[in-house]
Amino acid sequence: MSSSDELWRKLWSTRAYKGFVTVNRDTYLEADGSVTEWEVIAGPDSAAMLAFTEGGADVVLFEQFRVGPGRTLLELPGGYVNDGETAENAAHRELAEETGYHSASVYYAGSEWWSANSSKRKHLVIAAEARLGGDPSWDPSEAGFVRLLPSDELLDFLLSGELTDAGLACRGLMKFAVSDQEDAALEKLQATVRGLLPGY
Repeated sequence: MSSSDELWRKLWSTRAYKGFVTVNRDTYLEADGSVTEWEVIAGPDSAAMLAFTEGGADVVLFEQFRVGPGRTLLELPGGYVNDGETAENAAHRELAEETGYHSASVYYAGSEWWSANSSKRKHLVIAAEARLGGDPSWDPSEAGFVRLLPSDELLDFLLSGELTDAGLACRGLMKFAVSDQEDAALEKLQATVRGLLPGY
């Protein structure tokens, strides 16, 4: 039995648009012989940090205006992964830049596709014992507020549909809950996270 990958063949790709978002127009030959064009969102991967404060009491969020919904949203600190940068380093940098918080104990929770029509992936890093280490250093296009959400409200917030990376965070929390931890701070946070999830 052939996989779907073998039934589609990319013929060529052209740049359709390049701005804050890059869109390519990819042309495919399908299994039935038809030739179809698809808009694909391209560009660098992104990384987000789900950071818990000391004792796992709160989650560090960044509130900013988002042009898609046309209103402010509470989000995980995050952004693009720069060339030559690991997803973990990008998440550390974004946490510090957007909120001023830092953490020495982190768990890389993997990545998922940005969307079905994108070649990008979004990565999640979970941080324990995050502490305020300085002032945020926002880009010219950034402005917002650092918010602390009590960790016992996190699951309801994720299920509310108001967080742009809710699926990423839920998957990451589940992976973290069943992972093996040797770092004492992460092991302590893992107990907190297990208490937040149904079935533990």
